[in-house]
Amino acid sequence: MKRRTFFKWTLSSSVPFVAPRWAPAQTRPFTTDGDATLRELAAVVLPSSLGRKGTDEIADRFAEWLRGYKAGAEMSTGYGFPRKQAVPENPSARYADQLEDLERRARAIGSPFASLDMTAKRRLVEAALAGAGADRIPARPDGKHVATDIMSFYFHSADGEDVLYAAAIRRDDCRGLPSSGARPAPVR
Repeated sequence: MKRRTFFKWTLSSSVPFVAPRWAPAQTRPFTTDGDATLRELAAVVLPSSLGRKGTDEIADRFAEWLRGYKAGAEMSTGYGFPRKQAVPENPSARYADQLEDLERRARAIGSPFASLDMTAKRRLVEAALAGAGADRIPARPDGKHVATDIMSFYFHSADGEDVLYAAAIRRDDCRGLPSSGARPAPVR
């Protein structure tokens, strides 16, 4: 037996005995199928100009993105960044607990989260964000809180940027050279 093989075998067989002491606490997986609280949260934190149908669609796209998330996948290096980067761990590890916390806080004041008026929902979300220490929208969903992550998912998308700038920039579409100098049309 080679020395390298012996050490691999020894270390791999000892991991189950050592891991429970230093492994992070297990969290429940976030189930995204038909989660009404996620849709309600999206209606609170995303622009009201999208309407309820729009915020529901974004919540569903966010859930779909989470279902397809592959931790460790190689990221695009882009221009000027010649080093390889990998996608971090799935940010949704604490989402189920965070959404349940919103529901629990809502029931503590008398009704489910979905039944509260928008002002009460905003207060609950603000308190949850303060408790999580989430004070800004991350560049990509990072798992600090589901509310900031859904905002990050939307506002850093092509559609979100169009809404932010009130212009049809459509950064992911090729407008071609003839129209490259023209200002983007306003969003209606």
